[in-house]
Amino acid sequence: MGMHRLSLLLMLCAGSPAIAASPTVTRNGGELMQAFEQGLAEPDCTDASPRWRTHYAHAAAHLADQDRVALALFAYVLDEVRNAGLPSELALIPFVEARFKADALSASGPAGLWQFTASTARHHGIVVRAGRDGRMSVVSSTRAAVKYLGRLHRMFGHQWRQTAMAYNTGESALKASQRNGARRLPGITLSYPLKMHAIACLLIEQDRKHDWRQAMERPVPRLTTRILPTGTHDLHRWARTQGLDPDLVIALNPGWHHGSRDILAPVPSHPAAGPRGRRKAN
Repeated sequence: MGMHRLSLLLMLCAGSPAIAASPTVTRNGGELMQAFEQGLAEPDCTDASPRWRTHYAHAAAHLADQDRVALALFAYVLDEVRNAGLPSELALIPFVEARFKADALSASGPAGLWQFTASTARHHGIVVRAGRDGRMSVVSSTRAAVKYLGRLHRMFGHQWRQTAMAYNTGESALKASQRNGARRLPGITLSYPLKMHAIACLLIEQDRKHDWRQAMERPVPRLTTRILPTGTHDLHRWARTQGLDPDLVIALNPGWHHGSRDILAPVPSHPAAGPRGRRKAN
Protein backbone atom coordinates (compact mmCIF):
# COMPACT_ATOMS: atom_id res chain seq x y z
CA MET A 1 0.00 0.00 0.00
CA GLY A 2 1.39 3.45 -0.96
CA MET A 3 2.24 5.94 1.76
CA HIS A 4 -0.39 8.36 0.50
CA ARG A 5 -3.17 5.75 0.71
CA LEU A 6 -1.95 4.56 4.11
CA SER A 7 -1.96 8.11 5.48
CA LEU A 8 -5.46 8.69 4.14
CA LEU A 9 -6.71 5.46 5.76
CA LEU A 10 -5.19 6.40 9.12
CA MET A 11 -6.78 9.85 8.93
CA LEU A 12 -10.20 8.35 8.20
CA CYS A 13 -9.92 5.87 11.08
CA ALA A 14 -8.78 8.55 13.50
CA GLY A 15 -11.66 10.81 12.51
CA SER A 16 -14.33 8.16 12.85
CA PRO A 17 -16.09 8.63 16.21
CA ALA A 18 -17.98 5.35 16.19
CA ILE A 19 -18.12 1.72 15.18
CA ALA A 20 -20.45 1.09 12.27
CA ALA A 21 -23.89 -0.04 13.37
CA SER A 22 -24.07 -3.80 13.74
CA PRO A 23 -27.14 -6.05 13.78
CA THR A 24 -28.67 -6.71 17.18
CA VAL A 25 -29.92 -10.01 18.53
CA THR A 26 -33.65 -10.16 17.94
CA ARG A 27 -36.66 -12.40 18.27
CA ASN A 28 -39.76 -12.49 16.16
CA GLY A 29 -42.86 -10.76 17.52
CA GLY A 30 -44.81 -13.94 16.93
CA GLU A 31 -42.39 -15.87 19.14
CA LEU A 32 -42.85 -13.23 21.82
CA MET A 33 -46.61 -13.73 21.77
CA GLN A 34 -46.18 -17.49 21.96
CA ALA A 35 -44.03 -17.10 25.07
CA PHE A 36 -46.61 -14.74 26.56
CA GLU A 37 -49.49 -17.15 26.02
CA GLN A 38 -47.54 -20.13 27.34
CA GLY A 39 -46.88 -18.30 30.58
CA LEU A 40 -50.46 -17.24 31.33
CA ALA A 41 -51.98 -18.46 34.58
CA GLU A 42 -55.51 -17.98 33.19
CA PRO A 43 -55.67 -18.45 29.41
CA ASP A 44 -59.44 -19.01 29.55
CA CYS A 45 -61.13 -15.78 28.42
CA THR A 46 -64.77 -16.70 28.94
CA ASP A 47 -64.91 -14.52 32.06
CA ALA A 48 -62.98 -11.52 30.72
CA SER A 49 -64.60 -8.26 31.81
CA PRO A 50 -66.59 -6.63 28.97
CA ARG A 51 -65.97 -3.23 30.55
CA TRP A 52 -62.21 -3.55 30.55
CA ARG A 53 -62.12 -5.27 27.18
CA THR A 54 -63.76 -2.16 25.75
CA HIS A 55 -61.55 0.20 27.73
CA TYR A 56 -58.35 -1.48 26.52
CA ALA A 57 -59.53 -2.28 23.01
CA HIS A 58 -56.51 -0.38 21.67
CA ALA A 59 -53.98 -2.48 23.62
CA ALA A 60 -53.19 -4.93 20.83
CA ALA A 61 -52.83 -2.17 18.25
CA HIS A 62 -50.45 -0.34 20.59
CA LEU A 63 -48.05 -3.28 20.49
CA ALA A 64 -48.59 -4.13 16.82
CA ASP A 65 -47.82 -0.65 15.50
CA GLN A 66 -44.32 0.52 14.73
CA ASP A 67 -43.54 1.73 18.25
CA ARG A 68 -40.44 -0.41 18.64
CA VAL A 69 -39.73 0.92 22.13
CA ALA A 70 -43.03 -0.28 23.63
CA LEU A 71 -42.77 -3.75 22.10
CA ALA A 72 -39.12 -4.13 23.11
CA LEU A 73 -39.95 -3.08 26.68
CA PHE A 74 -42.86 -5.53 26.79
CA ALA A 75 -40.49 -8.30 25.69
CA TYR A 76 -37.92 -7.29 28.32
CA VAL A 77 -40.47 -7.15 31.15
CA LEU A 78 -42.00 -10.47 30.07
CA ASP A 79 -38.56 -12.10 30.19
CA GLU A 80 -37.87 -10.72 33.66
CA VAL A 81 -41.28 -11.79 34.96
CA ARG A 82 -41.09 -15.29 33.51
CA ASN A 83 -37.46 -15.77 34.64
CA ALA A 84 -38.68 -15.05 38.18
CA GLY A 85 -41.23 -17.83 37.87
CA LEU A 86 -44.18 -15.44 37.71
CA PRO A 87 -47.16 -15.68 35.32
CA SER A 88 -47.33 -13.59 32.15
CA GLU A 89 -50.30 -11.57 33.39
CA LEU A 90 -48.00 -9.67 35.76
CA ALA A 91 -45.94 -8.46 32.79
CA LEU A 92 -48.96 -6.33 31.87
CA ILE A 93 -48.69 -4.14 34.97
CA PRO A 94 -46.53 -1.59 33.07
CA PHE A 95 -49.23 -1.43 30.41
CA VAL A 96 -51.98 -0.71 32.93
CA GLU A 97 -49.76 1.75 34.77
CA ALA A 98 -47.88 3.50 31.97
CA ARG A 99 -48.76 2.06 28.52
CA PHE A 100 -45.15 0.82 28.48
CA LYS A 101 -43.76 4.35 28.47
CA ALA A 102 -40.51 4.38 30.40
CA ASP A 103 -40.75 8.13 31.04
CA ALA A 104 -44.37 8.15 32.25
CA LEU A 105 -45.16 10.77 34.88
CA SER A 106 -48.37 10.99 36.89
CA ALA A 107 -49.74 14.28 38.14
CA SER A 108 -50.26 12.61 41.53
CA GLY A 109 -46.58 11.70 41.88
CA PRO A 110 -45.87 8.14 40.62
CA ALA A 111 -43.29 7.84 37.86
CA GLY A 112 -41.66 5.44 35.46
CA LEU A 113 -42.65 2.17 33.85
CA TRP A 114 -43.99 0.71 37.10
CA GLN A 115 -45.39 3.99 38.49
CA PHE A 116 -43.72 3.78 41.88
CA THR A 117 -44.39 6.58 44.32
CA ALA A 118 -41.22 8.14 45.72
CA SER A 119 -41.69 6.55 49.14
CA THR A 120 -42.40 3.09 47.71
CA ALA A 121 -39.40 3.36 45.41
CA ARG A 122 -37.08 4.26 48.28
CA HIS A 123 -38.52 1.38 50.31
CA HIS A 124 -37.44 -0.96 47.52
CA GLY A 125 -33.94 0.44 47.26
CA ILE A 126 -34.46 2.85 44.36
CA VAL A 127 -32.73 6.22 44.71
CA VAL A 128 -35.10 9.19 44.43
CA ARG A 129 -33.63 12.60 45.13
CA ALA A 130 -33.05 15.94 43.46
CA GLY A 131 -31.42 15.37 40.08
CA ARG A 132 -31.64 11.59 40.27
CA ASP A 133 -34.86 9.60 39.97
CA GLY A 134 -34.25 5.86 39.78
CA ARG A 135 -37.91 5.26 39.01
CA MET A 136 -37.16 6.41 35.47
CA SER A 137 -34.55 3.68 35.09
CA VAL A 138 -36.15 0.65 33.44
CA VAL A 139 -33.38 -1.53 34.88
CA SER A 140 -33.70 -0.40 38.51
CA SER A 141 -37.49 -0.14 38.57
CA THR A 142 -38.09 -3.48 36.83
CA ARG A 143 -35.62 -5.25 39.06
CA ALA A 144 -37.32 -3.84 42.17
CA ALA A 145 -40.85 -4.50 40.88
CA VAL A 146 -40.18 -8.11 39.90
CA LYS A 147 -38.49 -8.82 43.22
CA TYR A 148 -41.48 -7.31 45.05
CA LEU A 149 -43.97 -9.24 42.91
CA GLY A 150 -42.12 -12.46 43.64
CA ARG A 151 -42.43 -11.84 47.38
CA LEU A 152 -46.13 -10.99 47.06
CA HIS A 153 -46.73 -14.06 44.90
CA ARG A 154 -45.31 -16.30 47.62
CA MET A 155 -47.08 -14.38 50.38
CA PHE A 156 -50.50 -14.76 48.76
CA GLY A 157 -50.32 -18.43 47.87
CA HIS A 158 -49.07 -18.03 44.29
CA GLN A 159 -52.37 -16.46 43.27
CA TRP A 160 -51.62 -13.92 40.57
CA ARG A 161 -54.82 -11.93 41.10
CA GLN A 162 -54.10 -11.50 44.80
CA THR A 163 -50.52 -10.60 43.90
CA ALA A 164 -51.70 -7.91 41.48
CA MET A 165 -54.09 -6.40 44.01
CA ALA A 166 -51.40 -6.37 46.69
CA TYR A 167 -49.06 -4.58 44.27
CA ASN A 168 -51.72 -1.94 43.73
CA THR A 169 -52.92 -1.36 47.29
CA GLY A 170 -50.10 -2.73 49.44
CA GLU A 171 -49.74 -6.07 51.17
CA SER A 172 -50.97 -4.80 54.55
CA ALA A 173 -54.18 -3.40 53.07
CA LEU A 174 -54.90 -6.61 51.22
CA LYS A 175 -54.27 -8.72 54.32
CA ALA A 176 -56.57 -6.44 56.32
CA SER A 177 -59.31 -6.81 53.71
CA GLN A 178 -59.17 -10.58 54.09
CA ARG A 179 -59.96 -10.45 57.80
CA ASN A 180 -63.54 -10.49 59.06
CA GLY A 181 -64.93 -7.02 59.33
CA ALA A 182 -62.09 -5.36 57.46
CA ARG A 183 -62.83 -2.45 55.20
CA ARG A 184 -63.59 -3.09 51.55
CA LEU A 185 -60.84 -2.64 49.04
CA PRO A 186 -61.14 0.36 46.73
CA GLY A 187 -62.63 -0.26 43.31
CA ILE A 188 -59.34 0.48 41.55
CA THR A 189 -57.71 -2.39 43.44
CA LEU A 190 -60.55 -4.83 42.82
CA SER A 191 -60.47 -4.04 39.11
CA TYR A 192 -56.67 -4.25 38.82
CA PRO A 193 -56.44 -7.97 37.90
CA LEU A 194 -59.58 -7.66 35.78
CA LYS A 195 -57.79 -5.11 33.62
CA MET A 196 -54.77 -7.36 33.11
CA HIS A 197 -56.91 -10.39 32.32
CA ALA A 198 -58.89 -8.36 29.78
CA ILE A 199 -55.71 -7.12 28.08
CA ALA A 200 -54.28 -10.64 27.99
CA CYS A 201 -57.46 -11.91 26.34
CA LEU A 202 -57.43 -9.11 23.77
CA LEU A 203 -53.85 -10.03 22.85
CA ILE A 204 -54.75 -13.71 22.58
CA GLU A 205 -57.71 -12.97 20.32
CA GLN A 206 -55.76 -10.61 18.09
CA ASP A 207 -53.00 -13.19 17.80
CA ARG A 208 -55.53 -15.40 16.03
CA LYS A 209 -56.09 -12.75 13.35
CA HIS A 210 -54.00 -12.76 10.20
CA ASP A 211 -53.49 -8.98 9.85
CA TRP A 212 -52.40 -8.53 13.45
CA ARG A 213 -50.05 -11.48 13.30
CA GLN A 214 -48.48 -10.05 10.17
CA ALA A 215 -47.92 -6.74 11.94
CA MET A 216 -46.27 -8.58 14.84
CA GLU A 217 -44.04 -10.66 12.58
CA ARG A 218 -41.14 -8.25 12.86
CA PRO A 219 -37.81 -8.36 14.69
CA VAL A 220 -37.91 -7.30 18.32
CA PRO A 221 -34.51 -6.46 19.83
CA ARG A 222 -33.51 -8.42 22.90
CA LEU A 223 -32.60 -6.05 25.69
CA THR A 224 -30.07 -6.55 28.43
CA THR A 225 -28.44 -4.63 31.25
CA ARG A 226 -25.17 -3.02 30.24
CA ILE A 227 -22.64 -1.48 32.62
CA LEU A 228 -21.14 1.71 31.28
CA PRO A 229 -17.46 2.50 31.75
CA THR A 230 -16.75 4.77 34.71
CA GLY A 231 -16.88 8.41 33.70
CA THR A 232 -19.28 8.00 30.77
CA HIS A 233 -20.81 11.43 30.09
CA ASP A 234 -22.42 10.96 26.69
CA LEU A 235 -24.89 8.08 26.26
CA HIS A 236 -25.40 8.91 22.58
CA ARG A 237 -21.69 8.62 21.90
CA TRP A 238 -21.36 5.40 23.92
CA ALA A 239 -24.17 3.80 21.90
CA ARG A 240 -22.45 4.73 18.65
CA THR A 241 -19.17 3.22 19.80
CA GLN A 242 -21.05 -0.01 20.53
CA GLY A 243 -22.64 -0.08 17.08
CA LEU A 244 -26.10 0.51 18.55
CA ASP A 245 -28.88 2.87 17.51
CA PRO A 246 -28.31 5.90 19.79
CA ASP A 247 -31.91 7.10 19.55
CA LEU A 248 -33.23 3.72 20.70
CA VAL A 249 -30.76 3.51 23.59
CA ILE A 250 -31.69 6.99 24.78
CA ALA A 251 -35.43 6.18 24.52
CA LEU A 252 -34.89 3.06 26.64
CA ASN A 253 -33.10 5.04 29.35
CA PRO A 254 -35.01 8.28 30.04
CA GLY A 255 -33.69 8.46 33.58
CA TRP A 256 -30.01 8.17 32.67
CA HIS A 257 -27.71 10.77 34.17
CA HIS A 258 -23.98 11.31 34.38
CA GLY A 259 -22.59 8.83 36.86
CA SER A 260 -25.30 6.22 36.30
CA ARG A 261 -23.72 3.03 35.02
CA ASP A 262 -26.60 0.55 34.62
CA ILE A 263 -28.51 1.01 31.39
CA LEU A 264 -30.82 -1.02 29.18
CA ALA A 265 -29.62 -1.65 25.63
CA PRO A 266 -30.15 -4.05 22.71
CA VAL A 267 -27.88 -7.08 22.64
CA PRO A 268 -25.50 -6.62 19.67
CA SER A 269 -24.74 -9.70 17.61
CA HIS A 270 -21.07 -8.65 17.54
CA PRO A 271 -20.58 -6.69 20.77
CA ALA A 272 -17.76 -4.21 21.09
CA ALA A 273 -15.38 -4.65 23.98
CA GLY A 274 -16.70 -3.34 27.27
CA PRO A 275 -18.19 -4.44 30.57
CA ARG A 276 -21.69 -5.88 30.72
CA GLY A 277 -23.86 -7.74 33.14
CA ARG A 278 -25.98 -7.15 36.20
CA ARG A 279 -25.24 -4.95 39.11
CA LYS A 280 -26.98 -4.24 42.33
CA ALA A 281 -29.75 -1.66 41.85
CA ASN A 282 -28.53 1.88 42.42
